[in-house]
Amino acid sequence: MSPAALLRLARPKQWVKNVLVFAAPGAAGVLDEGGALLDAVLAFVAFCLAAAGTYFLNDARDVEPDRRHPTKRHRPVAAGEVPVAVAVAVGVVLLVAAVGLGFAVRWPLAATVAGYVALTTAYSTWLKQV
Repeated sequence: MSPAALLRLARPKQWVKNVLVFAAPGAAGVLDEGGALLDAVLAFVAFCLAAAGTYFLNDARDVEPDRRHPTKRHRPVAAGEVPVAVAVAVGVVLLVAAVGLGFAVRWPLAATVAGYVALTTAYSTWLKQV
């Protein structure tokens, strides 16, 4: 198992959407204030950790269908580059770190990150079949 496989599993290309956390403080004109900028950067990191954690858990859960899929079979877990148990363990650590970082900033951020995790998990588990 290589660090490159773990990084691919985290899907950093998908993290671009997390720059939206800079929109509100940017629109308010407070990003040049140290505290607001730091909070926004930490929120960005928390959402990146949460996104990566959900990808790890989703790919561990969907390993068998992914192995039969023409493109998803190349994902690190489906391809056997990252063991399922490692994907689950790292995914849980990433999610705990994301919510923990949220609490370190402010409890509403932790609640928002936890809500994001709940929604993405609901989508991966049930809603994508609806």
